[in-house]
Amino acid sequence: MNNYKYFDQDGEKYHLKAQFVFITFIGGIFLLGGLALALTKGSTDKATMWIGVFMAVLGAMALLRITAKTVIDMQSRQVIVKKNMFSSEVAYSLDNFETFLVASTVSVFGITMNGTALMVLNIDGKEKNLMMNQSIFSVAPLNNMVIEALQIMKLED
Repeated sequence: MNNYKYFDQDGEKYHLKAQFVFITFIGGIFLLGGLALALTKGSTDKATMWIGVFMAVLGAMALLRITAKTVIDMQSRQVIVKKNMFSSEVAYSLDNFETFLVASTVSVFGITMNGTALMVLNIDGKEKNLMMNQSIFSVAPLNNMVIEALQIMKLED
């Protein structure tokens, strides 16, 4: 049995570990900042109140990402994705797998501001991107997660 940093193994199923700290930090900042803005400055200015409400909703939506799950099932050769606790599971065949994509947004000063790792599938000639993980300031963890996923999928040693 392998020890993976980004996946928990359960037989032939590999569960992508949730990014609790990252998601809680980003979601919490938006939720708390939005509520503070809406309830303090927003009590006298309607535009500020609505900006605060919008920020709080974005924060709550980000916090829902904690309940997401991604499973690579090698027995059935599927990737099972559940975006949050309110959505249903969707299974995609690994036969449709094309590649992984690690994309980053770099600032003017050369600092990586945001990174995203996507699994790219080709389903009936249409490209489908499944978000695996995100990071800030570095894409190295995303690259390491992709390497682990490739090893699990037996595409790279």
